[in-house]
Amino acid sequence: MTKLRCLVVLGTAVVAVSCRNQESSPKPTATWVTEPLAAIRTSGLAAGPANPPPEIENPYAGQSDALVQGRQLFTSFNCAGCHGSAGGGGIGPPLADDDWIYGGSDAQIYATIVQGRPNGMPAFGPMLAGEAVWKVAAYVRSLRKDAESGVSRRE
Repeated sequence: MTKLRCLVVLGTAVVAVSCRNQESSPKPTATWVTEPLAAIRTSGLAAGPANPPPEIENPYAGQSDALVQGRQLFTSFNCAGCHGSAGGGGIGPPLADDDWIYGGSDAQIYATIVQGRPNGMPAFGPMLAGEAVWKVAAYVRSLRKDAESGVSRRE
């Protein structure tokens, strides 16, 4: 009887230890790394047959309150320090023209803000979430429209 009891206790201990090791760790919450940026192309070059990227639209495009919040974020993250207060450029490239190295669509601007770019553009993904990035992207797109229409934004 004692031998059987020892085997049961030992078996229970083995099962408990193995179950503890098999427990799944909690799934990580969504972060900037898990956002669907793989669909955003920054170049027309792609391996294989032509496969147009999906159109990803800015949910805040043209919304005046989102543009105000995007401008506040643009200012608070000192984007103007490199790109100029009206997006005319400086240390960084201008944002108010049509000459964009990594593309000027809403999705490409979003990817640039989140991922950063070589030679100076930091990745703001660790500091900004999707909604805030879309608002900054909407503001950046508005800089181009303002430059075309002659509107001047002052800080």
